[in-house]
Amino acid sequence: TGLTDKNGKKIFEGDIIRSLNWSPSTYQVGFNRGAFYIAGADLHEVADIKYAEGFEVIGNIYENPSLCP
Repeated sequence: TGLTDKNGKKIFEGDIIRSLNWSPSTYQVGFNRGAFYIAGADLHEVADIKYAEGFEVIGNIYENPSLCP
């Protein structure tokens, strides 16, 4: 994505990110139609990845599938 989380860790497609300010607090980073996005439990509601500021990477869908929203 070219972005980092609040701890400076790079954010990649498939990462699971957490926010203390959004509800729900856990989201998945995806890529579709040439753009990265943040998707929650309802994959029809997405946000542009540029809003990932303040998020923390807590895992990814490949190593931590139980964290998926």
